[in-house]
Amino acid sequence: MQELSPSHPYHLKKPAKEKDRVIVYFTSLRGVRKTYEDSCYVRVILKGAGVRVDERDVSMHSGFKEELKQLLGGCGGGFSLPRVFIGKKYIGGAEEVRRLHEEGQLEKAVEGCEQAEAEDGGGSCEACGDIRFVPCETCNGSCKIYYEEEEEEDRCPDCNENGLIRCPICCY
Repeated sequence: MQELSPSHPYHLKKPAKEKDRVIVYFTSLRGVRKTYEDSCYVRVILKGAGVRVDERDVSMHSGFKEELKQLLGGCGGGFSLPRVFIGKKYIGGAEEVRRLHEEGQLEKAVEGCEQAEAEDGGGSCEACGDIRFVPCETCNGSCKIYYEEEEEEDRCPDCNENGLIRCPICCY
């Protein structure tokens, strides 16, 4: 096939490189004050860096906890939160993110990441109020689906153990 010049209307452009995602595993439970405060602090630092953050609350969805265990090599005894990744690269926990931020290195680390959209109004999600989860529309948060023909219940395949799904507006 003949190579077309970039100015030609049918020239096939190479797809742009997909940007890395900043992923934070954290907890919204306030049982351990330091863990909760560290989680909040790291989320604020990352949002201040102007990048879009994929927030994964392990206290709201056990699948995130299992996912984090796999990423960290199956820590048997447990792990501390928060944990931050850029793409598949592990950045660290609260102390590492704090240090990178104070040394001015965090902005360089997130340069190639997807940028946050400009927020309008109060900045919180209208659907979930920044909780990042909403009740499942299939089972209305009950985790069960009733089949009239068979007169039996079954576990809802669309939601987690709490009857919740990730917010379709603010989570990606």
